[in-house]
Amino acid sequence: MFFFAACILSMALLLGAHADDGEIASGIYTIKNCADGTYLNAFDFAYADGGYAYTAKYSGEEGENILLIRQEDGSYLLYPQSEAGKYAFCVTDDVAGTRVSKAEEVIDGSYFRIRNDGDGYVLSTPAGNVLGTTEKQALYRMRLVTTELYSGEATQLWELEAVPLSAFELKTVTDEVRVNSVSAVYAVVTPAYMRNFVTWSSSDESILMIDDDGSFCALSAGTATVTATINDRSESITVTVVDKEAPTWYSQHLAYDGGWHGGDLADVYFYSGSYKRFIINGFNRGLDWMDEGCAITAVATVLHNLGARYEKGYDFRFEADGDLEADPYTVALANSGNRGLTESKGTLYYNPILMNLRVITANFTLYGQPLTYTQTYGVSKKALKETLDAHPEGVIVAMKNSYNGSHYIVVTECVNPTAANPNDYRFKIYDPSGLHGKSDGDDVLFEKSISYVTMRYRYSNFVSMIYFDIVAES
Repeated sequence: MFFFAACILSMALLLGAHADDGEIASGIYTIKNCADGTYLNAFDFAYADGGYAYTAKYSGEEGENILLIRQEDGSYLLYPQSEAGKYAFCVTDDVAGTRVSKAEEVIDGSYFRIRNDGDGYVLSTPAGNVLGTTEKQALYRMRLVTTELYSGEATQLWELEAVPLSAFELKTVTDEVRVNSVSAVYAVVTPAYMRNFVTWSSSDESILMIDDDGSFCALSAGTATVTATINDRSESITVTVVDKEAPTWYSQHLAYDGGWHGGDLADVYFYSGSYKRFIINGFNRGLDWMDEGCAITAVATVLHNLGARYEKGYDFRFEADGDLEADPYTVALANSGNRGLTESKGTLYYNPILMNLRVITANFTLYGQPLTYTQTYGVSKKALKETLDAHPEGVIVAMKNSYNGSHYIVVTECVNPTAANPNDYRFKIYDPSGLHGKSDGDDVLFEKSISYVTMRYRYSNFVSMIYFDIVAES
């Protein structure tokens, strides 16, 4: 999502402060013109070919937050944080009168000098021209920024103000992780780019070994406190590691107590013939997509237990770009072919819960390898146990009865595998329909689940089994 070039690794300066030698340190800044108090900003490429720089009154747009990355030679790269901070300011023809634009690739004209002129800062190009605003060039009534010969006028002077860290929160995808699994703690910060300057630590590396990007490996059962620090501010979160094969439970109905961050999706809509929210807390009789999302939720449970990743999506809940962990939302994105939203509200398209296993497996990978699925029909208890022995991460079972139609659950354990008669086998399940928290859906006997007690499903209603494998190499 944001600029991760190798130059970041060599930066030894603190964010949002002046360096010891009086120069501007790397960090996020607003850049205000000394003549009229307007702020440096940038058009998106969708609105202006080249994404030209302009000045305007402050409106709180991302483009007014500009990342300055100081180079070893004292020059700077400038990245306006609109368009996910992907494009740097540059000049393609370094002569007076050239418009300042944006480019994805760093070129010679991307390196700017910043010096203090007493009354303000001067931003100069490699050829020595300076950035200024005049009435000569405008676009959409916005005053464009151009390169000019230095005259010392206030229109060529700028005030730089560091943008402080205003929000800092740690999140995990699920409450528990299993031993030997790989997951992550996500630092959600504003300005978002500061996430790249977080330092991480684990209170007990025999339980949880954490990397410098927040990803971790769970080594043994127990709890560990993960601490993230930016400058002098720290936040902590407790991660619980459990010694069982399938700890993930997701509810299709409970946004705020359903084992995942569904509550963050309150203003996310999908349109596919009808326009409705992705999830509303509780059972809502078809008013939201997830009221019928048992299949997607069951798939998400198994894919998360496997450690599968959605390679090309974006998840605004964790500010995560690619390599997304599986939960009902990311599986819905993959199922509908969506990359995802970059903020907490908006509309996505296509049906998120009408399950297409072929599309889902095409979008998820396991350890970098493509996935495949198998669906078999005619479910006996003996066949279910044998399949479960080979797939302890969970087997998805489709059921059907005359009361509630089709429903999906995840079977994870045969609790009496030594029973002489396979017809006596009993199983623990993860039930997406749980409405009262974990008690009726999280690792419960099938006979104690909401599907059995309330929805009247029985073993005789088991229709098919679904499980996943890595695609065999040819």
